[in-house]
Amino acid sequence: MQSENQSTRRKFIKQSVPASALAVTGATLFPKAVHSASGGDESIRIGLVGCGGRGSGAVTDAVAATANVKLVAMADLAKDRLDQAATNLETGIGAAFDVRPDARFVGPESYKQLCAHPDVDYVIHTTPPGLRYLTLREALMNGKHSFVEKPVCVDPFTYHHVLESGKIAKETGLAIVSGTQYRRENSYKAAIQQIHDGLIGELTGAYQYYCGGALWTRGTAADWERWGGFDGMEYQMRNWLYFAWLSGDHITEQAIHNIDAVNWAFGGPPVAAYGSGGRISRNDKQYGNIYDHFSIDYDYANGARVAFKCRQIAGTKGRVTNRFIGTKGTMDIRPSPGSTASVAKDFSGKRLWNNNGRTKNNLPYVEEHKALIASIRAGDPIVEIQGVADSSITATIGREAAYSGQEIKFTDALASRMKLGPDDITLASNPVGPAPVPGQYQFITEPEPTS
Repeated sequence: MQSENQSTRRKFIKQSVPASALAVTGATLFPKAVHSASGGDESIRIGLVGCGGRGSGAVTDAVAATANVKLVAMADLAKDRLDQAATNLETGIGAAFDVRPDARFVGPESYKQLCAHPDVDYVIHTTPPGLRYLTLREALMNGKHSFVEKPVCVDPFTYHHVLESGKIAKETGLAIVSGTQYRRENSYKAAIQQIHDGLIGELTGAYQYYCGGALWTRGTAADWERWGGFDGMEYQMRNWLYFAWLSGDHITEQAIHNIDAVNWAFGGPPVAAYGSGGRISRNDKQYGNIYDHFSIDYDYANGARVAFKCRQIAGTKGRVTNRFIGTKGTMDIRPSPGSTASVAKDFSGKRLWNNNGRTKNNLPYVEEHKALIASIRAGDPIVEIQGVADSSITATIGREAAYSGQEIKFTDALASRMKLGPDDITLASNPVGPAPVPGQYQFITEPEPTS
């Protein structure tokens, strides 16, 4: 039996949503416009889908963003991952942790159970990227607001799917905020504003780097056998970084941050990508089918060309920077969330502007949730999906250009419905092919059949 408190809350939610917003694709929704006439003292109740480190971090950021925020439900494929995250969060966020045993969901269908939970106001989506299109749509169809970590898609099929989800969110009064944190950091915004204001003239190109070392793998040889081997779905889910259908490869999963910054500066995505890549250090089967380095040229509509490099190889020199080149000078940005520094110079080396990243700055990971929660409480939900989807697919066409050895146009991605992942998410075996070989691999540009 539901409590009087739950009944009152559900009644409040229904009354706060216009009738026109309730019918979407045949489903009846009750979006949770959490606000009140008394100044927004209604608590925000979060559900977490995907209980890895980024998920726990996002919950911590949401709790830090504003008062009256609680975590009330969790979901993950693996019980041990959920249990570990629950232990860490109960210690880390204290009284804001309010997840009862019956609100801890495990298994392939766990995200559906969480999204249907009546106490959840908004869902934090930190599953592997290739699954976010599924969990986002499920949240929307259950009337939940969403924070979706970047990237939001890994191929043309999931790109179109999340854009449709954005339309549903707008029609139903639901908020979507994404994890492109550069766009909410004061110092980064200030640098991009200087570019947009013409400080370095018209943009003619850029150099962008997201080069680092090797990343984690999970499990021992005994664990891998227990998880079904390298073709096992559980192995792939636990080591999702290394499977293109789950991560989009590291150009999409990680380097999207700098790709998004370039799209932001240029005012939109590129028209084409051409480049190369490969795997030098990731030759064992445990590393799935992704590359460990990419070098991509992106062409933009104004004729500018952006040279992009990313790498994940142990023992190599790291570099995560963006240099924008204009007709009057350059802007160098060194991203570091909360302390991003930048400097603009003319071609003689004279400094035009600089920001040390420490004055009047903010914590962008927290700002994302501040913006989302404020929009929910104000009854004016933010829907930001187009930009992050465009940046996600920008990374994807770069990946596909390297995989295939061909030039891939942005319009090719718009026309395509290529899908990397399986249609159904189960624990059955999911064999994947070897790493793509340029000249043999093909990007599928044909649209989905209409019949």
